[in-house]
Amino acid sequence: MRNTGLMKTTRRALTATAVAAAIVGGSLLSAGTASASTVLSQACTGTVIGALSDSVAVQGKDLAGVVKAGAQEQEWFLHLNGVDPQKVADTVSKAGAITVGQIPANAASGAIAGDAIATAVATTLKNAGDPYAVGLGIGGDQQKKTLDAITNKVTGNCGLTTYANNYTQPGLPSSQPGTTAPAPGTPAATTVPGISGTGSATAPPRNYGNIPAAVPGVTGAAVPPSALYPSSATLPDQALPQVGVLGGQSTSAGGQADVRNAGNASAIGGEPATGNVQLPMLLAVVALAGVSAALVRTWVLRKLS
Repeated sequence: MRNTGLMKTTRRALTATAVAAAIVGGSLLSAGTASASTVLSQACTGTVIGALSDSVAVQGKDLAGVVKAGAQEQEWFLHLNGVDPQKVADTVSKAGAITVGQIPANAASGAIAGDAIATAVATTLKNAGDPYAVGLGIGGDQQKKTLDAITNKVTGNCGLTTYANNYTQPGLPSSQPGTTAPAPGTPAATTVPGISGTGSATAPPRNYGNIPAAVPGVTGAAVPPSALYPSSATLPDQALPQVGVLGGQSTSAGGQADVRNAGNASAIGGEPATGNVQLPMLLAVVALAGVSAALVRTWVLRKLS
C-alpha cells in the first residue's frame, strides 16, 4: 500500500513537471516566432508596414518578370549560349519568399534599395544549383554576364519603403492604456491659441473681443445711411438717383419704357469703283484671243504641210 501511494505521488509530480515543461516550451516557441516575424510584400516596389526589426520578403513570382527581362538581354538565338530566361524566371518563382531586408529597429521609416533586392535575387540564383541547369548560360564568363544583367534590371526597377507601426519617438510619452498610436501619415494633435481640437477638427473660439476692428469716419462719427442713400430728399448739388431711366420718364403708349437708338446714323452710299471691267474691254480681250488662236492654227498647219 505504501508503495502504491508513493507511485501515485511520483506519477502526479512527473505529470505536473511535463505539463509545466510543455507550457514553457510553447511560450518560448511563440516568443521566438513573434520576435522573428516576416512581412511579405506584394511586389518589389511600394510600401511595407510592420513592426520594428521585422524582416521583409518578396515572393519569387513577383520578381520573375523583371528577372526574365534582365536575362533576355544576354539571350542568343535558340539559346546557343545556354541562357534561358524562362528557366531563370521559373527558378526564382519556385524559390518562394525571398528575404530582401528588414524594417528599421530604431526609426519610423526606412527604405530597401533596389541593389539590396538585386543582391538577394542573385544569391538565390547562385544557390539554386547547377548554373547551366538554372539557365544562366554556358561557362563562368557568360553566367557572370547574365547575373550582372539581372542585377542591373532588378536594381533599376525595384525598391521598397518601410514603415514601423509601433515606433515611438524618443522623449514623447507613451500612449495611455486603451488608446492606439496614430498610423503613419496621420497628422498629430495640434493646439492653436483660440482654437481647440485635435488633428483637422477645429472649433471656433467663444470670445471675439481680441479681434481688431476699424473705426468708421474721419472724426470718429459714421455718416448715417440716410445721408448716403436718401429716400426722398437729396444732398446739396446732387440729384436723386434713378434706376433704369435714362433722360427722363418717357414711356410708350403700352406703359413700357420707350427704348430708342442712341443716335440717327444712316448708311451713306459709296461712289462706284473705277477699277470695274467694262463691256468694251471684254470685247477687246475676246477679239485678241480669237486672233491669237487663228495665228497659232495657221502656223501649225504650215509646219505640218
